[in-house]
Amino acid sequence: MRYQGSKAKIAKEIIPIITKNLTNDKWYVEPFMGGCNTFSLVDTPKKIGNDFNMYVVEMWNAFKRGEKPISEVTLEEYNDMKKSYLEKDGRYPDWLIGYVGNACSYGGGWWNGYAHKNLKRNEDHIREAYNGTMRQIHSFKHLAESTFTYGSYDEMEIPDGSIIYCDPPYASTKKYESDFDNDAFWEWCRKMKNKGNEIYISEYSAPSDFKCIWSKARKDGMGTYGFGDKQATKVEKLFTL
Repeated sequence: MRYQGSKAKIAKEIIPIITKNLTNDKWYVEPFMGGCNTFSLVDTPKKIGNDFNMYVVEMWNAFKRGEKPISEVTLEEYNDMKKSYLEKDGRYPDWLIGYVGNACSYGGGWWNGYAHKNLKRNEDHIREAYNGTMRQIHSFKHLAESTFTYGSYDEMEIPDGSIIYCDPPYASTKKYESDFDNDAFWEWCRKMKNKGNEIYISEYSAPSDFKCIWSKARKDGMGTYGFGDKQATKVEKLFTL
């Protein structure tokens, strides 16, 4: 799914590392599931996906019960839905706000501006997002059994002995609406480890007690403000304790 900060391009490389000890009696947990580009590929019915964005959670719950994304959204419709979201007037279902707010926005950023067609390149970003989301829904492993929750990562009820994969807001980027306390996050990771969980984190850097177990240089289209204004090469890393 088109989603800002997505791990779609590296998911198949990191999932075998994260799930190497996943057994039938363990839960797989993602506190920052977002577009579920890793979550959807993990082959276990015992998995919990969480996000702080209530609309995104409602979107995945809607797909779970059989709703389908919409394939066409005009600029006028996009702006009206954004207005409805900002005014919280309830004219559109929450799940649709969640889908359009990401998939139909420039760069997959939350209400980041309408994703116009690029006629010179024959690109229809909204149609591509729809096709990609439909493929993801059809290939989503154990969608019907998956649990989707809304709230802060540190308020989750995580079964002891779980395998936890975190893709939090990166400390070096400004792509998210709300402030994120990175120091508090790393401390929470330590607590999760001490409770007997395995914990893995995607980031560019981590405190010294965390070990980098995988890395790969990749183009970062987020740019300084999350609008795809730069294509700097950064080293994506996977850490654990």
